Amino acid sequence: MNAHPTETADSASIAETSTGVSLSAPARVAWTAFAVLFAMNLLDYVDRNVLTAMKPQIATDFKIDDSQWGLLASVFLVSYSLVSPLMGWLGDRRRRTRLLAAGVGVWAIATLGSGLARSYNELLVARSFLGIGEATYGVIAPTILLDLFSRDVRARLLSIFYLAMPLGAGLGMGLGAYIATKYGWHTAFFVVGAPAVLAAVAALFLPEPTRGASEGVSKERLARHESVGASREDYVDLMVNSSYTYAVFGMAAYTFAIGGMLIWVPNYLIYTRQFDQVKSTSMLGVITFAAAILGMSTGGWVADKLAKKRPQSLFLVPGVAMLASIPFVLAALRATSPGAIYLAIFFAELLMFVNTGPCNAIIGHVVLPNMRGAAYAVAVFAVHFLGDIWSPWLIGKAADTFGDPLMMQGLIGKLLISVGATPTRMPGHPPENIVAGLLIVVPALLVSALVLLAGARHLPREMALMQAKLRAAPTAALKSSSPQI
Repeated sequence: MNAHPTETADSASIAETSTGVSLSAPARVAWTAFAVLFAMNLLDYVDRNVLTAMKPQIATDFKIDDSQWGLLASVFLVSYSLVSPLMGWLGDRRRRTRLLAAGVGVWAIATLGSGLARSYNELLVARSFLGIGEATYGVIAPTILLDLFSRDVRARLLSIFYLAMPLGAGLGMGLGAYIATKYGWHTAFFVVGAPAVLAAVAALFLPEPTRGASEGVSKERLARHESVGASREDYVDLMVNSSYTYAVFGMAAYTFAIGGMLIWVPNYLIYTRQFDQVKSTSMLGVITFAAAILGMSTGGWVADKLAKKRPQSLFLVPGVAMLASIPFVLAALRATSPGAIYLAIFFAELLMFVNTGPCNAIIGHVVLPNMRGAAYAVAVFAVHFLGDIWSPWLIGKAADTFGDPLMMQGLIGKLLISVGATPTRMPGHPPENIVAGLLIVVPALLVSALVLLAGARHLPREMALMQAKLRAAPTAALKSSSPQI
């Protein structure tokens, strides 16, 4: 086994900090690691989203349409998802901090390379390599946090950790719009790519906790599980684990919706409502961050609190929130005044962001520690291949298709007009119907809500099953003649 743990813990070594958070490592070590991983996550989403606000400049330079623009987001997600399973397999078997350093280094080079692109195809290649680098971080970082912090705070902890997503998106959009208009879009990629080089070096100094250190199981038993590794039966069981699969499919539908919105709402404000580029993207960044702080923190706190007596709440809280977000999405697309649009976007995003912490905590609750890397990798693959790989491109395709006046004369076109989805045209651009494209997110949110609500009944049983497996001797050990611990 090539893991090199520097921290181990058993049930007696779970420490309680002054904030009431249970830790499996000294507080200074755990929170320092959290801060570094949060900073990496922030840079990750800044790098991803700096592209979003620069469409006017990039589209003009490279003369691309809405479908090609959506493909820039999709190609990143394709490479991200395809590489994730390999990173998950390695993350369960190798020293995770070294893998992190390598992955962050690749994404830094890819972002800097985006700034050097002189054609659409070159930019497309650079964005695909960005996905390769970020796959390492996206799969491995959560497994380290799950080993440093105990299960009673995971929904809150992961909610705070994933606040870096909207904060990074907001900063990326704001920086992208500002730098692109002042200094050119190439410069924006250089500015956001440089700090990732430092993050790659910082990864080498992170702690490497024993897998499962926060589960209250003896360090000898954990070491045995870690040395034996997951069996083939364990991986088969993962695929029929109802809590895991419902959480993944619920997140996939949510990711379809939020991924498409993050790419296309800035363009909706600029092209459809004709808001100022810098002001609207800056305002959207502020709204997204504020909504995420309230949505993620409230969702994580409420889910953790309710889950102490009713574990099913980890499913029920985000399920209800997804359902409640739909009217606000529709209101944002129908409104015309800036105040009403921004307010509706705020509440829609607030409710959608409730999903993040509880659903990721569910994975940690029902998956054995020595295969969490693989579990998160499969989740990443499924979430993106069923989610936001398609939504940016589909929204762009629908915007192009229903921008055509002839298409709007048919039955679907008339239905779209009845709900306010009419084509618009900016000087120098073909006609488009971004509202029609964004309406695609509504059924996705409904599917997410129904899947999450349906998954609630399975969670208590599968949480208990995971704990029972962890306390027992590893499956592979039972098949051998070696002494059992």
